[in-house]
Amino acid sequence: MMSFNLYVQQNQWIVETLLAGTSLMILLCLTYIAMWRPREEETRRESEIRIRGPLSFFQWVLSFMPWPLVLIIFGTFIYGIAHTALAMTRLPNW
Repeated sequence: MMSFNLYVQQNQWIVETLLAGTSLMILLCLTYIAMWRPREEETRRESEIRIRGPLSFFQWVLSFMPWPLVLIIFGTFIYGIAHTALAMTRLPNW
């Protein structure tokens, strides 16, 4: 009889795929909800917006862009840097 732990280890990619799909579905739902929330910047005049540095720029971007999209952009940026750094440390095997 095969134990559950061994079964999960043998089909580890299935469990990882299910977890990744679940997290992407939650992220999609949160993005959809955030896209339809009322915008604070729509009620302000453009002359009131003052960008004085990186922190105020980030607050301005978050005032109209849903936070899941910001997380996707930062995650893609971090993945690109990490992938490039790891690719530079390994020689190609062709």
